[in-house]
Amino acid sequence: MLSPEEKRFVRSWEEQRRGGRWSYYLLYVPVAAFICSLILSIFLYLFFQVTLGAPFLWFVFAGSLTLSLILTLSAWRNNERKFRKIVRREIEEGRIKDREQATDKDPENANP
Repeated sequence: MLSPEEKRFVRSWEEQRRGGRWSYYLLYVPVAAFICSLILSIFLYLFFQVTLGAPFLWFVFAGSLTLSLILTLSAWRNNERKFRKIVRREIEEGRIKDREQATDKDPENANP
């Protein structure tokens, strides 16, 4: 039986994966790169006193793009793994339930 959190996850992930992996990447990599660039530039400025300039901006851009790509790839993989685990578990529970119902109806022909 699915918990409410699992139902929400399955519903949202089925909708998200309907567009495909590449549309997911094209949506989340730029958004995550923007957020990571803001966080990384503030972090570098506050803790390392790095001044703003062209090399700094290229470093922040490259670092945030790399980080966002890694995070997006791992998020897709983890969500897909979680989705498949839930689906496999539900299929197995359905098979067990079907076997139990078959043994209740006809105990002589039931498979152990």
